[in-house]
Amino acid sequence: MECILKIEKNCWNRLDEYFSSIIQLHGKVLYVSDENIDHLFGHRIKPILKKHANLKEQFVDNNTIEYAMDIAERVIATDIQFIVGLGGGKVLDICKYAAYVSKTKFISIPTIVSNDGIASPIAVLKRQDGKPKSLGCAIPYALFVDLEVIMKSPIKYIKAGIGDTLSNYTALYDWKLAVKAKKETMKDLAYLMSSTALDTLLNCRFTQMDYPFIKSLVQSLVLSGIAMDFAGTSRPCSGAEHLFSHALDYYSKQTNLHGLQVALGSIVMAKLQNRKYDFLLTYLKNFDVQINPKLLNITKEDFILCMNKAKSLRPDKYTILDEVTLNDALLSSIYDELCEEL
Repeated sequence: MECILKIEKNCWNRLDEYFSSIIQLHGKVLYVSDENIDHLFGHRIKPILKKHANLKEQFVDNNTIEYAMDIAERVIATDIQFIVGLGGGKVLDICKYAAYVSKTKFISIPTIVSNDGIASPIAVLKRQDGKPKSLGCAIPYALFVDLEVIMKSPIKYIKAGIGDTLSNYTALYDWKLAVKAKKETMKDLAYLMSSTALDTLLNCRFTQMDYPFIKSLVQSLVLSGIAMDFAGTSRPCSGAEHLFSHALDYYSKQTNLHGLQVALGSIVMAKLQNRKYDFLLTYLKNFDVQINPKLLNITKEDFILCMNKAKSLRPDKYTILDEVTLNDALLSSIYDELCEEL
């Protein structure tokens, strides 16, 4: 699927120009955000939308599947032509899924970049029991990332975005394992996209979070998301490290940002894959991305539990966890190593 993509400093200053070429004059647009984000940024987006469209508004207060379906029903019932989402992952995932269900075009305007979900065909929403569920959907029709806004966002989200991109390292290896075991087929272009996203970040010579670095990070996250769309599966960017993160979401007493959890998972899986990972540690430490399990409040007991449960969350996804034998003694030793190394 084609995606109109703008990753620029002060890109929001040109939204009037962009919207004029995208939105049919006086068409119906549903603007979706949460009250906090709307208070901070709504005054920059809504007047431009009102100039070009008949604007309706929706402020989200939860990110459940049921809520996204309610928005989709509203979109269908009122003949909305575009959904415009402003905010972080929760808002954008609701919009992505509602747009997919209602077969409506989605314009994404992120205010943070904490993971590759900004451009992926996957929405993570909550079930009735409060547990997260990954749902297939479509990538945005248009994506406008203002680097000035991202630079001023809380740094913890940027660090999580770094962690999510680096997790492609073990995810790609798991994909090759699955192909070798005749459990999956390889999609070469999608593999190349994910690998390029990883290399783009690893090979950039920036040592601080300045504009060139942030642009490289956003490009890597977007390329990862598009790789999943091309593959028709999350395989290019999701392996055992993501299963571990899902297990933390389900079973741990403490959850952290997704990007930090999968970065930790990547170090664990790189150990099990018997591959080098020192360069990942160096990169993470350079940008002060903290994934020490103790500092993330992940206890040894929770770590062992989640590692043992990880494979059962997606038994159909073949990863390194299908080729190694885990036991509590081994996992305890790995946990201790992580606490020393990270």
